[in-house]
Amino acid sequence: MDNTPLSLLGTIESLDWFFEPGCDLMITDMVISEAIREPGEGRDRRRNARAYVAGWLDRNRDRITVLATVEGQRYEREMRLWERAGKPDDLHPDWSDRGERSVFSAVQDLKAALAQTEEIVVIMDDRDGRDAVRAVRADIALMGTRTFIRWMEEDFGIEAAATAWQAIRIATADTADEGEEEDPVYIRRR
Repeated sequence: MDNTPLSLLGTIESLDWFFEPGCDLMITDMVISEAIREPGEGRDRRRNARAYVAGWLDRNRDRITVLATVEGQRYEREMRLWERAGKPDDLHPDWSDRGERSVFSAVQDLKAALAQTEEIVVIMDDRDGRDAVRAVRADIALMGTRTFIRWMEEDFGIEAAATAWQAIRIATADTADEGEEEDPVYIRRR
């Protein structure tokens, strides 16, 4: 997943839903960095949701596989150098699209390890990231957070999922991406 599903489901404290399908849960190092980093002065004020996400990641570290990526390692190195330089504004590392790039890289790596009966489930809201994942030739089920919530309600019987999207819209001041209606779930079979 990219950071958005963590962030959105974190606002309603429903991250345990990621364990419902019974799949191995894998999150890239870069997505975790995005999820728990301090957004900066005057930025995202949902500190309680960020604290919930960080606590959930910590509590479930034995249930989550963290995928090391080149993008995550590059980001950590850039952040250390920036901190050593005294955190000058003009040298601040760029955060944009790093999580999505790390997910794309991880999906490419994971496809080689898939058994014939397995597929990769990717939950991603970033539209450019979704386009990149669609290009990978592997068995992939790709969905946005809103579709994931619908899946939790319809296939796993989670009652709270029936109103979860409305709660997320309220918690995010109606800024959450509704998703792609024409392509709510994209499934590619090799």
